[in-house]
Amino acid sequence: MVEYWNWAKTFRCRPLLYVEPTSIDSLRISLKEINKTKSKIRIIGCAHSPSALSMSNEVLISMKNFNRILEIDKENLVIHCESGVLLSTLNEILPQYNLSLPVQGSVSTLTIAGAISTATHGSGIQYGTLSSYVRSITLMKLDGELKEFRLEDDEDLFRCLTCCLGTFGIIISVRLQVSRLFYLELNQHPLEFRKFLNTLPVYYSSSDHFRYMWYPHTNFGIAYHLNRVQPRIINNKNSFLSKFISWFRYSLIGYHLLEVLFLFSLYFPRFIRCINNIYFKLDGRSCHKIDRCDKLFNFDCLFYQYANEWAIPLDQAVSCLLQLEKLMEQNNYVHFPIEIRFSKDEDLSYLSPAYKRKTCWINTVAYRPFGKNHLEHQTYFKAFESICYKHNGRPHWAKEHPLTNEDFSKLYPQWNLFHQKRKEFDPNDLFLNDCLRNMFS
Repeated sequence: MVEYWNWAKTFRCRPLLYVEPTSIDSLRISLKEINKTKSKIRIIGCAHSPSALSMSNEVLISMKNFNRILEIDKENLVIHCESGVLLSTLNEILPQYNLSLPVQGSVSTLTIAGAISTATHGSGIQYGTLSSYVRSITLMKLDGELKEFRLEDDEDLFRCLTCCLGTFGIIISVRLQVSRLFYLELNQHPLEFRKFLNTLPVYYSSSDHFRYMWYPHTNFGIAYHLNRVQPRIINNKNSFLSKFISWFRYSLIGYHLLEVLFLFSLYFPRFIRCINNIYFKLDGRSCHKIDRCDKLFNFDCLFYQYANEWAIPLDQAVSCLLQLEKLMEQNNYVHFPIEIRFSKDEDLSYLSPAYKRKTCWINTVAYRPFGKNHLEHQTYFKAFESICYKHNGRPHWAKEHPLTNEDFSKLYPQWNLFHQKRKEFDPNDLFLNDCLRNMFS
């Protein structure tokens, strides 16, 4: 029996049947057999979601062999790729055609289908989630029928499919709007937390892709101003000495020592305040850099972690963050950084957390040093979720949350329509695992 873990090693499943189809025909044959037993099905990508969203103890289908880029339309800035293509692959291939993905999150080890199915986002008040750039989706239904769906064919259905959590069928391929290749110019500097809040609109509108890394218990954070610039030749050749210094700072101190310190803090939680202060002083220096867009969008997420992220209406962001600041004063167990990002309002995906509202995304983590399971974060996470929910927050679909069908029906105007459409594709709820059943029932 195959045992499958998510990246964070927080959830696992032992599917009775694990399938890696290599063609449309082999996938169709598998579905025919699965339909006979009415087994529950989930589709797995890179398993990067720190929740149980992709887990199934019955049938797990990996689309890792559907990894081809089918077409690159340079004139219309549209690519057509299979669902198992990794964002990291696109980051290497697209620049060869003077193209790039329009937005990206913190990691690129994601499949394109997984990224759009959960409304993966980056940061930039003029830019939407990755789901908002979908132009068509080719889906295999449970009966084996293959069909390409576009907005102009059925607007309601398409707006359900562009962020569908893998509940309508199996995504075979995606057409995605892309951008001309751009590089990013980074200017980062330390910024007092209250100053950031007091002039929030100035900061999130001051650059193309602004984000703020808040270091709890320090009253400070780091402001990242990322502006689009023309591609250029970048000299990344470093001397042996500079490579050694980089290894010493970012690998030895920034990773291995930090992991040891966080392990120590599991037994002495008050020590976290000291860790956060020390690493803010190390990380909080001003910096200027220019590089290809994906290399500055992405960053090292360090070691295994519990994660919790919510999308807050932009006009309620300051109030929410002020209450979270008060929470920090009462709770010692808050790891750095709390990542704060922004995106525009969008209407292409009914279940996008940014649907119909400009959004402030707030992501908090609790590290699991050396993979150690612990419960130290739970009181803080529950209080964090409560504050976000009171500010009309919508949780990130790929991360853990406590909300139910009743909660989501209040948060998403088209929630019932989504279910109506989903039932037309999956009347027996075969694509619902325990995680989704808790949300949908």
